[in-house]
Amino acid sequence: MADGTLSVPGDLPRRFTQFGTISRIVGELGVLNDHINLENRTAGGKDDVYAKEYHKFVDSTGKGLTYGLEGLSDLLEMVGISGNNASVILNDAEDDANHIAAG
Repeated sequence: MADGTLSVPGDLPRRFTQFGTISRIVGELGVLNDHINLENRTAGGKDDVYAKEYHKFVDSTGKGLTYGLEGLSDLLEMVGISGNNASVILNDAEDDANHIAAG
């Protein structure tokens, strides 16, 4: 930009496409986490003191991980969509700027 031209990295759209891929992978982790949570409901038992302590820790941790994965997946998807839209705008601006500069 030091020379007064607008330059957008050529791979910018691909970079934002990767966020969608990462979001899908995090979504898959969420499915695995749901399976783990389901298995944990029976794995630790139910009635004895050890089962209660196990579930007190595992259930709250599982919920935290579930919320974290959901939030991360949503964030990555939003960044990918918004970033892709921004890259289209920037590419169009670069084309317009270069066209105007060429006279």
